[in-house]
Amino acid sequence: MAGWNVVAMGQAGLSDSMVQVARPFAGSIARRTGRSEDEVLSLIGAAFLAMTLIGFLRTVIDVMRAGRTGVQRLGEPAARR
Repeated sequence: MAGWNVVAMGQAGLSDSMVQVARPFAGSIARRTGRSEDEVLSLIGAAFLAMTLIGFLRTVIDVMRAGRTGVQRLGEPAARR
């Protein structure tokens, strides 16, 4: 992917508070794997982005399914037509 800053893209998935939490783990992993701390932080950020995307897509699918079938998730009876 020429021209793409993949490290910056992965780190975009980390908020400022998450960077403070992830940095000690990234340093430890970086020492053990021989990768840079920035590369490890970008992988952690990419994992958080993936989890967020999966959660969002599951919610969208549930909303679409409820709209088609009229079934509600909280155990409430479906609205009558």
